[in-house]
Amino acid sequence: MKKVLRFGGVLVFGFIFSPCNSFAAENRTTKLYELYNSTSTPQVYKQLLKQRIDRHTRVEKLCFKAKSDQNAAPAFKLGDFYAIPNPAMGIKHPIIHIETGLADKIEIKIYSPDGSLKEEAVVTAPAKVINGLYIYEYRFASDTTPYGTCIYTVKAFKAGASPVEGSGKMIFVNTGY
Repeated sequence: MKKVLRFGGVLVFGFIFSPCNSFAAENRTTKLYELYNSTSTPQVYKQLLKQRIDRHTRVEKLCFKAKSDQNAAPAFKLGDFYAIPNPAMGIKHPIIHIETGLADKIEIKIYSPDGSLKEEAVVTAPAKVINGLYIYEYRFASDTTPYGTCIYTVKAFKAGASPVEGSGKMIFVNTGY
């Protein structure tokens, strides 16, 4: 009987405090990313934060938060774009996340700390639609990761519209010491 009550309590707790469609859950995830990207956060806590962020991402997928193409914003402008994780500690393949209107193609250029072009990519894959935004993601695929601060540029193209572009920084930290 106790096992049944415990299981029922877990189910009720899960439904009441479900992270699906919750403003508090989305705000909590934003704060977790801020703590994870902070240079003052100890490495031990970063591992726990990463587990919590990964869990929230899996739960989002299970809750079907993605909206249909009809609800996506058609305006062609560059929204948020960032590299995750940043700083990348011992990770050779961070992801560049780009939010923009529906684009024909997106050019991404990554420059090493000495200013030379490290990698160049063109994303032509269809966009994912999440929360009414067109999302493009590119996984940095180089096996020779340049340690230090890299600059990346993002340029989105659409027929009949002028291209939109932006640039950002991502940091690679060598954890082999």
